[in-house]
Amino acid sequence: MPVPTDTLLLDVAVREDRSLLRAAPVAHGLPTGSSTDVYANPLCEHVFLATVRRDGFVHVHAVQVPRRCIDLGDVSRLGRVELSWSERTAHTAVVTLEGGAIALLASKRSRCDIVVAGADPAAVGRASERLVDVLRDEPVPDDRIPMRFWTADDGPGYGVRRAIDVPEWEEIERNYPRAVREPLVRLLAATEPGAGSLILWHGPPGTGKTHAVQALARAWRSWCSVQCVTDPENLLNRTSYLMDVVDDDLGDDARDWRLVVLEDAGELMDASARAEIGQGLSRLLNLTDGLLGQGARTILLVTTNEPIARLHPAVRRPGRCWASIDFGPFDAAEATAWLASRGVEREVRAPATLAELYAIAEDRELDDGTGQEHRFGFGRALTR
Repeated sequence: MPVPTDTLLLDVAVREDRSLLRAAPVAHGLPTGSSTDVYANPLCEHVFLATVRRDGFVHVHAVQVPRRCIDLGDVSRLGRVELSWSERTAHTAVVTLEGGAIALLASKRSRCDIVVAGADPAAVGRASERLVDVLRDEPVPDDRIPMRFWTADDGPGYGVRRAIDVPEWEEIERNYPRAVREPLVRLLAATEPGAGSLILWHGPPGTGKTHAVQALARAWRSWCSVQCVTDPENLLNRTSYLMDVVDDDLGDDARDWRLVVLEDAGELMDASARAEIGQGLSRLLNLTDGLLGQGARTILLVTTNEPIARLHPAVRRPGRCWASIDFGPFDAAEATAWLASRGVEREVRAPATLAELYAIAEDRELDDGTGQEHRFGFGRALTR
């Protein structure tokens, strides 16, 4: 028997008035990030999604802001806290905002993801803008350089963003012998990669390689971001970690290119490195001229205390290396002149590193060579 037309129209009207979102039960669990595209604590994300479904919020807006601090602080300043989950590498919170919208805040690595849901699109947009204003870091001052310091520990790789005080090249250039200073000047003047995307800096400890990295970061800040890997062995062992460093969204710090710095990684680049390290090295070098590097726009800088001859032939292959700089010591005449420029009248009779010259100038005993009294470089960046 045919159904009267007015009954069909009534049924359609009833269905149009009903929230389809409320009528759509979740039949299976969703892994974190599956719906919001945000890495968040699973319980926090579940609370957020359940509220969206319960209240029939059909307008959602997501935005991302850079942060130097993972911890979001007192989230009650933002609204009523439904759940706040803080851990060492992340902080996730769900907050009901003034006006009834709800926000999922997920802070990890060097950014905070903000997802706001509500019934009115204009109100959702205004709420997102307010949260961005509160949670966004202040711009990095011109005299500081944003860097990310990466580590993996036992979990996924994560980077901590820090604004670093770095010297102008003119302030430190006399701390390098002429043989080091001249190629460094050419490298600092670059505005794009040269022939090859691998840079090797080799030489004994205490020759100023770390300060040169800082000066390079300042000179290249307009076109290249800096990512410092504090655990190079983990990077070589885990492809996922490597891809985290290469593909991480840098937000406001993004530049046309990124410089990945592996400091004191010489023993991992040694020709006698064990098999699994060798495989990781191959993947890493693919960043410079292989398929992995296509579109990644990544420059690799490796610093090492090892002589260049000890490095794996794949590292030294012609056409791969853009620049190879030997951070050697000052010869006796240059060392004596360096001391004289600081008012120290003392003749040096043998080659000396920069660290040794500072020890002489400050009338300190020279390091015994064990490296245990003072650790150079960025290695302590994540523990300060």
